[in-house]
Order: sequence, then C-alpha cells, then structure tokens
Amino acid sequence: MLRIILLVFSVMLHSVSNCQTVTHPFPNHTQYAKSSIKPKHIKQAKMDNAVTKFYDFWKKNYVKNDCSASDQYYVYTDEGDMKDNIPTICVSEGQGFGMVIVPLMAGYDKDAQTIYDGMYRFVAAHPTAKSKDLMSWSISKGCITTEHKTQDEYNNTSATDGDLDITLSLFLADAQWGSSGAINYKEEGVKRAKAILDHEINKQKHTVLLSDANDPGDSDFFDIRTSDFMPTHLKVFNKYYPSPEWNLVVNKTYQIFAAIQSKYSPKVGLLPDFITYKNNKYIPAKPNYLESPNDGAYYYNACRIPFRVGLDYLINGDTRAQQLLNPLTGWVQTKTHNSIDKLTTGFYLNGHAIPHCNFTVPSFVCPMAVGSMLNSENQEWLNDCWDYIDQLEVNDYKYYDNTIQMLSLIALSGNFWLP
Repeated sequence: MLRIILLVFSVMLHSVSNCQTVTHPFPNHTQYAKSSIKPKHIKQAKMDNAVTKFYDFWKKNYVKNDCSASDQYYVYTDEGDMKDNIPTICVSEGQGFGMVIVPLMAGYDKDAQTIYDGMYRFVAAHPTAKSKDLMSWSISKGCITTEHKTQDEYNNTSATDGDLDITLSLFLADAQWGSSGAINYKEEGVKRAKAILDHEINKQKHTVLLSDANDPGDSDFFDIRTSDFMPTHLKVFNKYYPSPEWNLVVNKTYQIFAAIQSKYSPKVGLLPDFITYKNNKYIPAKPNYLESPNDGAYYYNACRIPFRVGLDYLINGDTRAQQLLNPLTGWVQTKTHNSIDKLTTGFYLNGHAIPHCNFTVPSFVCPMAVGSMLNSENQEWLNDCWDYIDQLEVNDYKYYDNTIQMLSLIALSGNFWLP
C-alpha cells in the first residue's frame, strides 16, 4: 500500500512540476496610459475572441516544429526568399515577433511555454559569428543557418530588430512563468541584453545599429533603420541589465526622429525606412540604399513605427510618442478622407503615395491603428480600423502582414503588457 501511495505522490509531483503556471493569462486587459483609447463600439469579450481566433490561424500556419531537433520551434516565413536556390524558412525578425506573441497568449494557449522554449532553443542553435547571444538573421530549409558573406567576412550576422524582440520576450517569459524551469529566461535575457549593448548599439551617437556586422569606421556605422527603434524594449532592458546607454539611445533617437519629421515631412509626420548620417547630419536614405528604391520613404520598415513607438505611450505614458505620432495619424485620416482602403502601401515623405503601390495591406493599416490609440480625437477612425482589420481575408496575405496583424490585435484589444 505504501508503495502505491508513493507512486501516486510521485506522479502528482511530476504533474505539478510540469504545469505551466501563468502569471498574466490572456486576456490580460492592461490599463493603458490615461487619455489613450481603444475601439469603443465593440465589447471587450468580442475583441478578445477576435484575437484568439486570429492566433489560432497564425499559430497553425506559422509556428513550425519540423527541424531534426524535435524540441525546436520556429516562425515560418512564406515570403519566398531564396539563397543559392534554397528557400529561407525563418528570419530572426519573425522569430522575434513570434517569441513576443506566444508569452502574451499564454493562458489561452495551454502549450505556450512548451512552444516558447522550443523557439528559444531554435534561436540558441543559430548564433551569429560575433556572439553566441545574438541570432543569425536568416535560416534556410533544413534549419540550416544561411551563409551571407559581408565585407567584414562574417558568414552569420544579425538583424538588430530580431534580437531586440527575442531579448524582450525572455523578460516577458520570466514575468509570465518564472525562471526556475528548463530555461532560466531572466539569465538568458540579461546575456542577450549585454550582447545587444556590446554589438548592436552605437555608443558614439547613442543609436541602434542595423546589425552586429556594423563596426566603427564602416560607411553605415551611423545609419538607422527606423523600425529598429523600440523604446519600450530599451526601457525594459534597463530594468534587467541597467546601463545609462539605454536611456541615451531612447532620448537621442526621439530627437533624431523629431528633427527628420520637422525638416523633411513637416505637414505630414512621416519617417523613412532608413536614415543615413552624412556630413554630420541625419538625412533620409537615398533610393536603393539597402533594400529598395523606397528606402528613403515610408515603406515596409517604417510602417511598423506607429506600433513600436505607440506602445511607449500606451504602456509607459511617454508623451514623446504622442508628439511623434499625432501629426501622422491626423494626416492619414485627411489623406484618405477617412477611408481606410485608401491607406495604401507606402508614401514619400511629402505625403504623396508611391506609384504602383495602390493596394492596402495589414502591415500598414494595423500599426497605424495602434498609433491612433494615442489621441481621443481618433476614436471614430480607430473604430473603423478595427472593423476593417477584423474583416480582412487572412489567406490573402503572408507571414509579414499576418504576424504584424497578430501583434497589433493584441495591442488594439488592450492585452499588450510589459514586465
């Protein structure tokens, strides 16, 4: 009898030890900053249901577990990128997106911690040449790190935005599940925050570098990808790995963005995908600087700014975010005559639409909706944005649009939180 009791007790202990205790279960219903708004014409429960429905779709289509290491998960990109005729299956940007999403959905998703841990194992399996605590930005079919030769002769380099999200996610995971399990989230987050500070922050100008491939003396050492500015992340890092540099970067980048808006987009409030540093001045990048003819326009990188910066007001109440985004969200309503399907894919900084981009996609609409939450005058527009986003046909879009929509829905419904 004693043996049976001990066996039952052992099974019970095993079950408890594997139970994923959730501190901030979805829905979280975060108290956002005073004077911010949410969609007002729809009940909270219905918004929460829209988030979980979309999460189910997103998870089914983009969370993969097919590497030879069965305990690894990654966020699949179906954008069609190729390297040496081998498909790209994952980019660090997407892995970071997913690793932020999954802890926020814990409580609804009972497997969230298992998936998250697998995502982190995937990250750890694909380090850059410079640091084991940064992720190589591109992974090819077969879960193999893609080789990208650079002028610095590093095969495997980072994309800073991916590392920022990955690191934030570890602190989210620590706040959500604690760090006493298989992965010490807090310890790993601190290691990665240090690596970001060492390799992805320009300490001369207090800005975010494009990658760990950027070294002092490089022609692009002072350049900025505007979507890499995530003030919320830097403020969280300062809690877990304190350094004056985090706040210096926040302050300096807000100043640079405000100066670019004032000089190059005074009546519109737009920012470009990339900002370069020439003759001791920050200026919008020239066409084909790095990615496309629209590198100096509000395009597929800058479209994330209203989400990235908007969270700094919603969560932290930083009024600099309002000052940056209010002109933009006011202008877009005038530009589109309050018709969301006229919010097309890209604008020059003077507010003119980029030719041949006369279609509407979630990666532009959803972040703009989040940015609109910072001003009560945008209530009707925000309500319309929610309705527009809620009726989008998900199968019409790919990884990038659908993942940005997933993140934005969490914020729009009032369920985004930070440790």
